[in-house]
Amino acid sequence: MSAVRLRRLTADHAQIQEYTRRHARVRLIQAAGDPPERYQLEYRVRSLRMNGGELGEADTHLVEIHLPLNYPRTPPQCRMLSPVFHPNIAPHAICVGDHWSAGESLQSLVMRIGEMLAYQSYNTKSPLNGEAARWVDQNKHRLPLDPVSMLVEEQTPAASPTPAVAAAAMAPPPPAAAPGPPAGAAPQGETAAAGIPGESAEPVAVKCPKCDARYNLDPRLRGRRVRCKSCEGLIVVPAA
Repeated sequence: MSAVRLRRLTADHAQIQEYTRRHARVRLIQAAGDPPERYQLEYRVRSLRMNGGELGEADTHLVEIHLPLNYPRTPPQCRMLSPVFHPNIAPHAICVGDHWSAGESLQSLVMRIGEMLAYQSYNTKSPLNGEAARWVDQNKHRLPLDPVSMLVEEQTPAASPTPAVAAAAMAPPPPAAAPGPPAGAAPQGETAAAGIPGESAEPVAVKCPKCDARYNLDPRLRGRRVRCKSCEGLIVVPAA
């Protein structure tokens, strides 16, 4: 192993250990290698899962991340070890390569996967799961499913993680009309009963002060700070 790769893997391991120690919603299950080249992480965030042809909530997810020989020039290989319903996640892969650069830390990728699971981040234009992409297009006013912040600095010891988003670009919600579930999913009444949020409040329009990117955010994020998906700068969401 080259000295450069050894230093990078060692630094990644230290960051992941510290991050999972401080973040209440992410747990390090396994780190294989010395220094580790393969990780298993448990996320405790609200997402979706197909079960027997019906769409329902899932709160616990297991992810595997493998760092290939040419890492960090090539992106980590990420896959779900538990099923999840998301436009950019397939049974064999989590789509992370489109946004990967050698300068990105492994911790940043771990955070990004959490944001995807929480439906704070998604891309319906080139999905791995077409059915999930159609569901998102019909249910954007319900998103994110979990407003948890993946930033450790946003948390306080006596409270749940502070809500924040990965600032995925969201379109304004459609007029108040009950959207239909995807093909094969439970009827809408059953989906709502499963606990998937159905907020009808108007989204909060914000602009990143650093790069001027604009977002429409969940109104539950008022008074919080969120991270811009474009430049990773912090945006203060107006309280009112």
